[in-house]
Amino acid sequence: MLTADGREMDLATKVGQLFVVGFDGTEPTDDLRTLITDRQCGNVVYFSRNIETPAQVATLTDRLRGLVLEETGVPPFVMADQEGGVVARLGWGTTLPSQMCLGASADPDLARAGGEAVAAELAALGINVNLAPVLDVNNNPRNPVIGVRSFGEDPDLVGDLGAELAMGMQSNGVVACGKHFPGHGDTSTDSHHELPVVEHDRERLEAVEFAPFRRAIDAGIDAIMTTHVSFPAIADSPSTPATVSPAVQRRLLRDELGFDGLVVTDGMEMRAIAETVGTPEGCVRALEAGCDLLLVCHTPETQADAIDAVIDAVEAGRLDEATIDAAVERILRFKRRRLSASSPPSAGRWAETADRSREVGRAIAARGITLVRDRNDTLPLTTERPLHLVGSSGGRTSPAEDDDFEPTLLADSLGAAGFDVTCHEIADRLELPSFEAGSQVLATVDGAMADDSRAAVIRTLDDRRRRFVAVVVRNPYDLSAVPDVSTAVSTYDYTRATRTALGAVLRGEATATGRLPVTVPEFAD
Repeated sequence: MLTADGREMDLATKVGQLFVVGFDGTEPTDDLRTLITDRQCGNVVYFSRNIETPAQVATLTDRLRGLVLEETGVPPFVMADQEGGVVARLGWGTTLPSQMCLGASADPDLARAGGEAVAAELAALGINVNLAPVLDVNNNPRNPVIGVRSFGEDPDLVGDLGAELAMGMQSNGVVACGKHFPGHGDTSTDSHHELPVVEHDRERLEAVEFAPFRRAIDAGIDAIMTTHVSFPAIADSPSTPATVSPAVQRRLLRDELGFDGLVVTDGMEMRAIAETVGTPEGCVRALEAGCDLLLVCHTPETQADAIDAVIDAVEAGRLDEATIDAAVERILRFKRRRLSASSPPSAGRWAETADRSREVGRAIAARGITLVRDRNDTLPLTTERPLHLVGSSGGRTSPAEDDDFEPTLLADSLGAAGFDVTCHEIADRLELPSFEAGSQVLATVDGAMADDSRAAVIRTLDDRRRRFVAVVVRNPYDLSAVPDVSTAVSTYDYTRATRTALGAVLRGEATATGRLPVTVPEFAD
């Protein structure tokens, strides 16, 4: 097996091609250099900790590409989670709205345009794999990790929009990676913290969880990411995470669904793996199960141990080297397909893509923002009177997310839309200021389903003597905590695009045409 520069691959170099490693900071660390030079690690993944400016990312990617090429003779996959909304590693005002906002628009053309736009940005900076779209069907209101990352609860909608988003990415030379197979949408726990279990039978899994992945595979998606969730109905044993299950990865994904693309693991240091089978052993078992690329994203010692564990498993005869060869051949095939025509990373080239991303983001937000209810004809509000914004900061619901919500984000955007905004940050309803009759009051809703004190604020403020609007800035399931609210708008995230769209709706300059893509318990119009 030859590398791109004609060198023969030894076992260490082949195993290095299977690993995707993360690192701290905005330039290559000594630990990362050691992984590349001593263990021939062939791929990297970026998180927000690696991202500062377009120029910095372009320089970083160029340096890493040079290091990996010099050592292995093969260009690296450079990956990132640029899903949009609350999961976006590149946060420069060009971030697309969340997938659920796209789901509320139900517009396949916008999904494809979104894929094209985000891929153009990533490719300009040398990022050649986007760990998106999310193909999970979110039908569990208590899901702590997916939520607005999903297009919604309808498997057909998820499949159609996911396939279009993926094809848009791949049309601009970026590998699309659908996740999290066979489905993380109906869990009430987060695999970052523990091993979730989905108890549904095979018939239900076929109809709901598998359907979007079938659609994306039929469309030609390049890669699928596994999930660290147990599926007793289809896995080798009731406690086996899907990532390390040959029944799920080899027999279901490869043989039954006919997927011949790249199978990428979710992060192997997540507790659903690390605290069950262990990260190094999990990497060996994932390869045995049929995976190609192993994400070990955080700890240098664990990364080195995992690479060594795979080499040891081959040398001991546990792992057939033919299994390694098949995975490496698949990786090289996709590197030739997607990386051969790539241009050097360039902040200037990224700047040429930014306007298009902003344009597409605004279009998605305008189509997706949803007026859930307006019983008292409260909208539009007027810019001739002050607008009181009441809210509290919201933490991330999962380690997968990037940002915490701050009410000042909304205050700034509404001020730019022409409103005279006074921002009141509060912790509970005991801190609420008093408002005169007829006052315009807008309250953000974030985390109300998990924190009744936040729901109590909305219930207290929703008084007909005031012009009151509740804005759900993240998860629309929060509406179930305030089912009697008089006026509610759902934005599905707090990106710049959706904040701008909200201002237009509140002023009456635009009509909110989106429709909730999930059913909110106890909430009916």
